[in-house]
Parts: sequence; structure tokens; C-alpha cells
Amino acid sequence: MDLGSRWVKILNDIWGNKTRSILVILSIAVGVGVVGMINNGRMMIERDLYSQFAAGNPASVQIYTSPFQKDLTNAIEDHPNVEAVEGRRMAGVQILFPDEKVDLTFVVSEDQEKNKVNIPAPIEGKSTPGLREIAVELQAADALEINIGDELQIEKSDGKIISLTVVGIINDIYEIPYAIRGEVFGIVDMRTLQWMGYQAYFNRLDVVIQDHNNDRDYVLDIAADIRDRIIQPSGVVVGSIQIPGLQADPGEHWAQNQISGFILILQLMSVMAIFLSAGLVVNTITAILTNQVKQIGIMRSIGAVPRQVGGMYIFNIFIFSLAGLLLSIPISWFGSLYLTRFAAGFLNFKITSAGIFPSMLILQTVLAMIIPIGVALWPILAGIRISVFNAIYQNGLVQEGQKPWLEKLLLRLSFLKPPVVLSVINTFRNIPRLAFTLITLTLAGATFVATFSTRSSLNAQVVELGRYLNYDAAISVSSHVSKFTAVREASRIPGVVAAEGWASVIGLIQTSRGEEGAEVEITGLPFDTIMMDPKLEEGRWLNDGDNWQVVVNRDLIQETNLSLGDELVVKLLNVDRKFKIVGITTKTIRAPIVYINYAMFSKITGNNDQVNQVRVRTDLEKIADVETQTATALLLEDRFHKAGLSNGLGQSQFQIFGFFSEPFDIILVVLVIMASLLAVVGSLSLAGTMGINVMERTREIGVLRSVGASNLSIRQVVVVEGVVIAVISWLFVVVISGPASAAMAGAVIFAVFKTALTFQFSYIGLFLWLLIVVVIGIISSLAPAGKAVRLTVREVLDYE
Repeated sequence: MDLGSRWVKILNDIWGNKTRSILVILSIAVGVGVVGMINNGRMMIERDLYSQFAAGNPASVQIYTSPFQKDLTNAIEDHPNVEAVEGRRMAGVQILFPDEKVDLTFVVSEDQEKNKVNIPAPIEGKSTPGLREIAVELQAADALEINIGDELQIEKSDGKIISLTVVGIINDIYEIPYAIRGEVFGIVDMRTLQWMGYQAYFNRLDVVIQDHNNDRDYVLDIAADIRDRIIQPSGVVVGSIQIPGLQADPGEHWAQNQISGFILILQLMSVMAIFLSAGLVVNTITAILTNQVKQIGIMRSIGAVPRQVGGMYIFNIFIFSLAGLLLSIPISWFGSLYLTRFAAGFLNFKITSAGIFPSMLILQTVLAMIIPIGVALWPILAGIRISVFNAIYQNGLVQEGQKPWLEKLLLRLSFLKPPVVLSVINTFRNIPRLAFTLITLTLAGATFVATFSTRSSLNAQVVELGRYLNYDAAISVSSHVSKFTAVREASRIPGVVAAEGWASVIGLIQTSRGEEGAEVEITGLPFDTIMMDPKLEEGRWLNDGDNWQVVVNRDLIQETNLSLGDELVVKLLNVDRKFKIVGITTKTIRAPIVYINYAMFSKITGNNDQVNQVRVRTDLEKIADVETQTATALLLEDRFHKAGLSNGLGQSQFQIFGFFSEPFDIILVVLVIMASLLAVVGSLSLAGTMGINVMERTREIGVLRSVGASNLSIRQVVVVEGVVIAVISWLFVVVISGPASAAMAGAVIFAVFKTALTFQFSYIGLFLWLLIVVVIGIISSLAPAGKAVRLTVREVLDYE
């Protein structure tokens, strides 16, 4: 077969049906581009975030203590397993703005110019502020429009207001950023702290462990050894020992587990996009071969061998793949840049460069060039093996399996119009093509519904959390404030009908082998509290006469493998305390908690009836609306500030919910974007299928035109068929979206919190997808329907 004639046929096949060609190219481009976007974005995040984190010598472990001086860090540096140690001081104040107050935490190091651990990166100005100066963390500075040279008005806990000059902007990647925590971090030196009236001491040790510094158990053992051999013998009390981060391992970024888990989910979705685009390629090449049976027979009759005929169709797919690859590169570049900028703004790191990694170009090339050709080989090989006799005498018509039972059933339904009956029959005329299209739309729909179900599950967990935040407003109080004083002042606020003082302290769970386990929060509260409405899974709540009896949450049970009635041993202020578990509450997204009667809490901690938090209600029957909560929080804050009992912010329940839900919303936005991309691939697949169906039924449309069918009737046949396919795919979504949603919700929640939480299916998402997929069915059918309407009887007679 002449090479020139082959080229003419290939170009005619591509250019002769531009709509079909564009759909295939777009499908390949979107599928490959999404894979490139996710993986290139992942590599950019890992390159910049993790390298910047490692560059500052991150602490393996942090030890919170009572006040100490520099000689303690000198002693710890001599420990054989310590690579570096830095003493730090954390002190909380507030920044006064014209319309709000924002929490500010001072960070003071032993030697600002010679930091050895968790070294912040200088961005602008001075990173080592002098007397009455401050360097502010970058993300907070941008969010609050703080610039070098600004005078910050700082309010201390005693109500005294002082002014500090901003002399630098730094990037502290080691602290949870302002976007998540809502708290500003600023570096000052010890002289400034003393000038403000604070005593000169440190209260946190940032330690880098030598050798095996990524081994969690090893690091905690060395930290315990440092505590027992150096810190405690010096007279300093250890409050807690913590691995920095959200359940991260030593030396890892504080959110590394969450980032890795979330990107894994996106990668799985990108694989689905590739699979969906491959389905459209199979549909397209099958339709081309089916409609060119006569052409294949003619080529074979004049001497073309199967290898030559197959080569033409493979080269046809090669052109599609090459065009899809070229289009996928800008998609992946822009998408990965957006994804990385999104992560950088949220996680507080700098993007050093924005480009596509060579390995990603290779991956995209392989995916774009190999997968479409690979999946097209089967229909190509099957199509070119047809005999010359069968090919020519088929006369270009598709031998479709009929469904007489379906036709008989539909014809009995007299209320259906003939075009509708024909549309439903046409839907099932090519089962393989229908199957590919349904798989595409079903996977897109299941992902969409799973995203909404994940949102519902997260929101349900936040609502469940509300049982444990059953108050209108709360405020942290200063140390040495008695419960009586705090409750009395809160009760004097107009509108407040109930007030409670709570106290908490951190302890260490002791394992059955006598080893120290995880940290646990011990909370002392009234046994008849109305500021919490715990949901008990087992046992009972606290009684008036309980002493060593405690109620714990499910988080603690999973951490320790204890059961109702077991003995819980906690090291509290260096003393092992034994409690009996009499109740277990539901799981929350907080750490393990032990609830105990306040009277017993005060006795075992020796806090002299002091509290560190006050909670108030304005209605004994229900939680107040948002406006009342906000107003009560402001009144609570104002009164406690004036009374010298607190310098903290009054917080409403609504504000706390916002803190928990904001990260969820950000995650869900990304998931919705990914689900939308899958929906785009699904709509391209349906549009391609409908275009192929119209092309195959050209003669049928001519017959309808010859017997007087109107433009509306022909358009209706095509559009209704698209809607029928869309609705059938939705029925499959109904079947599989339940387990798919549970899997995605569980994966997202585990990736973020390393825990399994309650699943709640989203029926809103399910029926919203029904609406969307019907719209997709209509829109995807409009162009093929328009083409069908424009066909004349003469064009039909000239077909093939």
C-alpha cells in the first residue's frame, strides 16, 4: 500500500471528524495532566518544604519544664547521645489592633545569633532583634499587614501596654503557622523580656538526638534518660516530653504524615483520571474501526496486509497521544504550581523554583504515548483481522445486537413517545461502548459523592465535638486564680446564668511494664457539669463521691488497650497515681483525656483550688446563637482583663468550631477540584460516545428524515439517549458510592488525624450528582444532536 495514500487516510480520519479528535486529545491531556500536576506538585513540596525544614536542624524532641538557666543546657550538651540542645522561653501576650486583639507568643532563645536548633530563616530586616524590638513570623505578618518599622502595641497579662518596633520578618517553619493556629510568633531577646517585667529564664528544651534520631522509641528513651539523669536532679520539674508535630516521627515536618496521606489520595484519583481517559480512547478507536469496515476490506482487497492497516490506526492514536502530551504539559505545570502555592500558603514555606521535573516529563510521555496505544491494540488487532468478503459485504454497517425483549417492553408503554423509545433502545445497542462510558461516569460520580460524604463525616465529627464544648464562651485564666474568684466574676457578667471553673494538667501514662507511654490530659471538672454533654459508650459518668474513679475517652482506650474497670496508672507531677476507669466516652479528634472530679483533682495536684479555664452559659436549656456567643465572649474577656484574672482571649464555641473546620474545608476544596476534573473526563467520554453513536446511525437518521421526522424529534432522540446513559450511571453510583465514600472518608480522616472517626453518608451529594450528571448528559449530547439535525437525506445516501 502506497505510503502517500496512507498519510492521506490518516489525516482524513483525524481532520475529517475534528470534534471526535479534539475530545480524544482533551481526554488524554486531562488524564495525563492531572497525574503530572499531582506528582510534580508533590516533588516541589517535598523539595522545598522538607529541605527548608531540615536546613534549620529540627529538634528531635521538646521537653517542657519549670524555669531553668543556661547551665542546664550546658549539662545536657555533654550527654553522649545529644547532638545539640537549645533552651527557649515561650511567653504569651496580645497584640492590640484597632478592631481586635491577636494572641502573640514571644520566642526567646539562649543566643539569637548562634541558634543551633529549629533555626528560623531570615526574610527581611534583622533576624536578631535588640532591646524593645521584635521580628515577626512571615505568614502572620502578611495576614495582619505588619511591616518593618511598625510599632506594635503589646498588652501584658497585667493589662500594661508597651510598644515594640518591628525590625525583621522571619520564616519559622517549625511552629504551626498562623493560618492554622491563629497565633502570631515573634522573636525577642531576653533583655526585652526583662524590660517588659518578666523574669529571665527558659522553659523549653529543644533537643537533637544523635544516631537513630528518626526512631521514635529510641528518642523518647534518650529524652527520659536526660530527664532522670540531668534535669530532675538539678531541681527542674519536667512538665511533658513531646515529639514535635501532629503524630510525626522525630526529625520529620510536623505535618508530614498528613501531607503524605493526602497526596496519596490525590495520586489515586489521578490514576482514575488516566483510566477514564483510556476508556475514551478505546471507545473512539472501536467506533472508527466499526465504521470503516468497508474501507478495511477495500484496502485489504488491493494488497494491504494487516500489519500495514493496523499501523495506520496505531499511528492515528500516536498523533492523538502526541497532541494530548503537548497539551498536558502546561496543564500539569500550572496545576502543580497552583497546588504548591496553595500548600506553601497553608504550611508556611517558600517556593524556590517553579518548573516541571525531568522525571515528570518522562512519566507524562510514557503515560501519554504508551497507555492510549496499549489499550487501543486490542480493538485494532480485532478489527483488521476481518476477511475481505465479510468486510465488503457488511457494507459499512454495524452489526449490533438487538434487544427484542426491551423493544417489546418499551412499545407496551404507550405513554412514551416514539423518539424516547428509540433513544432507550439505542442506549443498549453497543454494550461494550456503553460499559466504558458508564464506568467513566460512575467512577467520577462515586468520587464526587465520596468527597461530599467526607465533608459530612468531618462535619459530623465537629458536631460530636460540640458535646464536649457545650458552652457559649470560655476564657483561660492566669495562674493562682481560685475557682471561687473566677466563677464569681464570670457570674456577674450580664446574661450569664451559669459558670464553671475547670483545671487541667498533663501526665504520662504508665504501661503495664512500668514504662512511660503517651501523654494524657487530666481534667478536673464538676461532676454535674452542664458545660459538657459527654456521650458514654460504656460505663457511667462521674458521681459526687468519686475520688480515684475516672472517665476516659475512646482515644485513651485505643492508645493503652485498657478496658472498662481496668486500673489506669498515670505519672502526675513525678508521682504515679492509680485510677479506676468507670466510664468511656466517644472518640474525639483531641488527644487522650481523663476526666476526674475537681475536688480530687485539686487534692492530687496540690493546686489549692485553682482553675485555668472558665466556661459560661447564657441559657440553661440550649446553646446561644452566634451573635450572643460573640457578645458574651467579649464581655467575659473585658471583665477578666479589668479584674486582672486573665490576659487571654474570650472564645465563643463558634470560634472554636471554626478552628477545627477550616483545615477540613481546605482539604475538601482540593478534593472537589479533583472530583470536578474527573467529571470533566467523564463528560468528554459521554460526548465522545454520543458523537460516535450519531456517526454510526447516520443512515437511521436519514430514514427518520425521509419519513418526516422534525429537527426537534431527531434532537430529542440524541439528547434523551445521553440523559438515559447519565441516569443509568447514577444508579451505579447509588450502588458503589456507599463503600467508596466510607473508604475515602476513612482515608482522609486517617491521613489528617491518624485515627478512624464516624462515617456519615451524604445524600445531598448523591442527589446533587444526579442533577450534575443529567446536565452533563444534556450538554454532552447537544453538539452530536446538532450534527444529527444538520444531516440531509442526500448526505445520508452518500455516507460511506
